[in-house]
Amino acid sequence: MTAKQTLPDPHTLALQALAWLASDEERLVRFLNLTGMTPRGLRATATHPASLGAVLDYLLAWEPLLISFSEELGVAPEVVAQSRHRLPGAPLLH
Repeated sequence: MTAKQTLPDPHTLALQALAWLASDEERLVRFLNLTGMTPRGLRATATHPASLGAVLDYLLAWEPLLISFSEELGVAPEVVAQSRHRLPGAPLLH
């Protein structure tokens, strides 16, 4: 990303990530199983910034998934990480 490029809105990127996960049954089932979330809870996630941050955490935790998401959306993995830090619940940077 160059200095002139701006970061995407972190809420929008996280919603795109959630939609991307939900667009593939295998990805969605894995996400639901590993997070313990239900389909109903998935809908509620879209309205809570901290939950959206958790969606980005999920992508960031498994590099192959992060790379696939990044390539399909044309967003660098670093942008996903930077966006995560702009949402509630992000780990503190030292």
